[in-house]
Amino acid sequence: MNYQVTVSGDPELAQESVDFVSSGFGNMSMNVNTTTSSHHHHHNSGNAEVSFNGGFGMPTMTMEVKETHNGHHHHHSNSGNAEISINSGFGMPTMTMEVKETHNGHHHHHSNSSGNAEISINSGFGMPSMTMSVSDNGHHHHHHNESASVNLSLGGIVGAVVGAVTGGVMIDGRNRIWVQLNQSSYVGGDIVSGTVEMDCIVPFFAKGVIVKVKGFERLWLQELRTETEGEGSNKRTVYKTIDHKENKEFFKSTIVVYPQSGTVNCGHYSFPFSYQLPTDLPGTFCHDGKDAMGAYSAKILYKCKATVDVAHKHDLKSTTKLIINEKCGELVQPSFAENKKSFMLTKGKLHVKTWLNKNAYFPGETLVAKMKANNTSIKPTRKISLVVHHTMQLKTRLYHRCISNAIYKQQYDGFQPCFYGKRYLPFSIPVDLKPSSSLGKHITSSYLLELECDIPMAIDLSVTLPLTLFAPQFLYSTVPSQPPGTPLPPDVSYRHPWEGDEHATACRKCNKSFSLFARKHHCRHCMKIFCDKCTSTKTTITKLAYPKPVRVCEECYPIATQGGQKYQSAKLMAAQYQASLNAYYAQYASLYPQIYPDHQQPSAPPQQY
Repeated sequence: MNYQVTVSGDPELAQESVDFVSSGFGNMSMNVNTTTSSHHHHHNSGNAEVSFNGGFGMPTMTMEVKETHNGHHHHHSNSGNAEISINSGFGMPTMTMEVKETHNGHHHHHSNSSGNAEISINSGFGMPSMTMSVSDNGHHHHHHNESASVNLSLGGIVGAVVGAVTGGVMIDGRNRIWVQLNQSSYVGGDIVSGTVEMDCIVPFFAKGVIVKVKGFERLWLQELRTETEGEGSNKRTVYKTIDHKENKEFFKSTIVVYPQSGTVNCGHYSFPFSYQLPTDLPGTFCHDGKDAMGAYSAKILYKCKATVDVAHKHDLKSTTKLIINEKCGELVQPSFAENKKSFMLTKGKLHVKTWLNKNAYFPGETLVAKMKANNTSIKPTRKISLVVHHTMQLKTRLYHRCISNAIYKQQYDGFQPCFYGKRYLPFSIPVDLKPSSSLGKHITSSYLLELECDIPMAIDLSVTLPLTLFAPQFLYSTVPSQPPGTPLPPDVSYRHPWEGDEHATACRKCNKSFSLFARKHHCRHCMKIFCDKCTSTKTTITKLAYPKPVRVCEECYPIATQGGQKYQSAKLMAAQYQASLNAYYAQYASLYPQIYPDHQQPSAPPQQY
């Protein structure tokens, strides 16, 4: 490492200093020369300083600060600084800089107030070559009352060119850029369209505008392992923590939105772009947690990054996360499941069917589960529950973990023995649930909605439906898109209400008192309590879903043989509900006339399930 530093000049100068601090390697040469001939005056109270700071290395650098005067010359400065400072963050392979002041003839400098003559260069990456010169010739006068400064803050090759060509105007913090997308969410195969929006407050030089789109899957699993080391009396248990990591990139593309370079003037700019997503992408997912097996971090993310190419560390950048929802089959459609069971010590069965009006929802949305139950036994159901189960499958090359939890539960009233009818169960999906994602290689997230019937002294009956949760969406309007608080469809019971044993002490027909030997029996048509003799006749009741012969009283027997009569009519109740719903929608339209004009009154959607 060679350095050559030469300082020469007029010994009458008030102060000269050369400070050199460098950490690097290479060759450096610096000359500071001052030559004065004939009549000359210097009156200074300040500093003349040359400083170099190299953060990595400066292989070759030559710098000359030279001042030559011939003839009558005066410098009068009350207070001031003359400083040359160069700071390199990475390296400057070759740099030549000359600050030269030459005067021939009569020349004056008069500075009556404090001021600075400064040349500062800051490089964040490197400047291969740079030449700078300041010179004066002839009869000249300088009368300064303020500071004079040249300041270059450069970030590399482009920064050096920009500083030299455009006078050192760099990116201002008030300039900003952002991405505007045409949709709030997408699925695999969709075309992402949008615009790169830019507000320019202070002009700057740019090489172009690019957009980078990428999607990736990142998994970190912590395994807590227990091992035994040693033998015999030296055996001991050792607890080890092992980290497992997996990374997979689904796609990565760079879109050149605007390839031309030049000066960006003040104003607002929009640059459109579009990109088609690959098919079969897993849904956006992000979850960190810890359980008894160790900590974990699972992420499936998609990003869209817009960049105005200016210089290293000086680019205008903005990153927007893309919300990708997994395809829910071919279409979002109603889902259905059913289950049934029999009892060991009780005749009859319990058959439960469950529908959802669609199979995919957003967090915060309210789903309505329709349940149709046919209980031909005398077993009651104490309560009904809707439970959301979440399952995560986290897989690495050498380790696998399954995390399953019941994360939310809501309970409803049960139904009586021999119930046959419909129930509508509203269920509000919590807003903090993570979205579904089942197409990832290392991370999958799935949900199940379970309907449980709590039966006393018997195994509970469960009906399970798959549930897809989309990623949360942004709300763009304060006006609700559909009427809030829309009334639910009414529950329907096709059979008469079950009469409780505690309400009857004697037969409804013959008034015979019940005892240990005179037992109670229910008519399966009217559900009233009779003695054994008064309900000795049996028949099928097709309209009430009794395919096998059951007990009926003498009064109900003629009707039961004809198929029976329903307690409530589902069609009549549906018509009444539709009328009330239309009235509710009309009231909603009156509250929001800007949505529905007078000639376009909304109507309630018909029941589809």
